[in-house]
Amino acid sequence: MKKTLIALAVLASAAGAAQAQSAVTIYGKLDLGLEKVTGTPTSLEGNHQSRLGFKGTEDLGGGLSAIFQVETRFNADTGAVRGYSNVPGGAAVASPLFGGQSIVGLTGGFGTVKLGRTYNIVDEVSSAAIDPFEGDGVPGLNALTTPRISNTVTYVSPSMSGFNASAQVQLSEVSGQKNGWGLAGAYNNGPIYVGLGYQKLTALVPDGVQPNIWGISGSYTFGPAKIALGYDQGDAKIAGVPKAKNWVVAGTYEIGSGLIKAAYNRTKDGVDGTITGNGLAFEKIQKVSIGYQHNLSKRTSLYADIARTKYTTPDVDSSNGVGVGITHNF
Repeated sequence: MKKTLIALAVLASAAGAAQAQSAVTIYGKLDLGLEKVTGTPTSLEGNHQSRLGFKGTEDLGGGLSAIFQVETRFNADTGAVRGYSNVPGGAAVASPLFGGQSIVGLTGGFGTVKLGRTYNIVDEVSSAAIDPFEGDGVPGLNALTTPRISNTVTYVSPSMSGFNASAQVQLSEVSGQKNGWGLAGAYNNGPIYVGLGYQKLTALVPDGVQPNIWGISGSYTFGPAKIALGYDQGDAKIAGVPKAKNWVVAGTYEIGSGLIKAAYNRTKDGVDGTITGNGLAFEKIQKVSIGYQHNLSKRTSLYADIARTKYTTPDVDSSNGVGVGITHNF
């Protein structure tokens, strides 16, 4: 009897150790609300992209761990998988099941190496990094970068006194079509954040040109307030096409269980108001966004946002938008 109890105790201990060495997390976000933009009917939309994901780690010993993450993004009003563009600012042309992220890699004292579809390291330090509306919904700001890219090999260094660096290669997987790559660095320590990155985009055709984008962003937090600035510049590498330029000024203010958000965004330069092709597509615009987020709990919040967008492109009217809704994280 004693031997049996001892054996059961050993098995239970081993099972507990194995569980501690490997962990899988299920997470997600559901967001829906009413949205009205000038010239369109009232619709049920998500301010933030709804998602469902799985991520995990396995302890390999010696400070080394295997990691994985798969995440699908979807439209909560219909349940349909969300479409994505393959280039910054382009129209949605694909709906991958795991368009949010799909990576496997290793992490340890040397940093982290990831393979697959993941976040664009330059987007994470450009003006998009300081957008208080996260680029989503009625108030989301314009950006020259794209948030996530496929076919990547990504390295992220460990944090050193608040500083970390990243490098990323995007494989074209087409003979004669040049690969894209990017470098980024960020300092995030106490009230100060500064980020800088440069990206050369994958050529769209064999022997084609490679547009480039660089961005810088920074913020300072004092008490309940935060102010932020960001600037991006993109070069389509097409004769006669001027460089794209994008400015963002933003701020937030915590008040009780709520957060006030405000931002001004200006994107300029183009041919007849628009650049298309070779990885860049945008219009000349000015946008002002104001919003309020009220946290009902750590996981659930209500929001109300308004935005006005002014187009300097001929024959394109300015528009106003308003959105109210609820976000639940799990």
